[in-house]
Amino acid sequence: MDTKVPVDREIMPTPSSSAPLKFADLREAKDLATLLSRVRSIDSSSAVRLQAHGSVVAVWVPVMSAETLLEQVPTVLGMRALHLSEPSEIDVTVEAAAVLDRLARIDKTGGMIEIPPTTVHAPWSGIVPPSSGWIRQGHLDSETVETIARDGMSAVEQALPSNPGGAVVSTVRARIWGTATSFDMVSGAAFGATVLGFNESVKGFDVYTCGPWHRISNESGHILSRPGSNL
Repeated sequence: MDTKVPVDREIMPTPSSSAPLKFADLREAKDLATLLSRVRSIDSSSAVRLQAHGSVVAVWVPVMSAETLLEQVPTVLGMRALHLSEPSEIDVTVEAAAVLDRLARIDKTGGMIEIPPTTVHAPWSGIVPPSSGWIRQGHLDSETVETIARDGMSAVEQALPSNPGGAVVSTVRARIWGTATSFDMVSGAAFGATVLGFNESVKGFDVYTCGPWHRISNESGHILSRPGSNL
């Protein structure tokens, strides 16, 4: 199953003002390592956006998005907030692999990681979901989310022929992951919640909407999604 998102490999220097991130405890750092490992299971070359403000860093990761303006693939992003022991102001997009390399040595750095020296241009990182105006619509149980995700993965696998071209992959992804499900949310959101490990909670998710966006949230994180631009 192909859910790869585009990442422009043009590299740029990280802003010199980017101070190291010092996590409140090692558990926070290990949670980040787990999240990035899951993201790389979707796309080994994936990027991650780190937005630190004060004592919290918002970690944004891509699940899927359109590669061209003509594609109808929905946008699905994962976000998790982690606590820092020292205030920081950072907004950079870097390679997930580079962050994982630094997290592997965090036991020796006192819970601190340096920001990778180069950034990448990932088109999805320029998509900014609303920060306010969300309206709670209800609750979605974890079993329903898993069923939607598993059914979608099976449908994608069955729909793709051997050695499919890019156009075929895009069409299949748009049709299956863009299908409206519970609360009129695209099914790709359930896939994101499952593959990122946010659906391991038995409590399920609270569901919110704001314009074309849906957000499902629990203590593990948030999945934000919207339909493809041409849908």
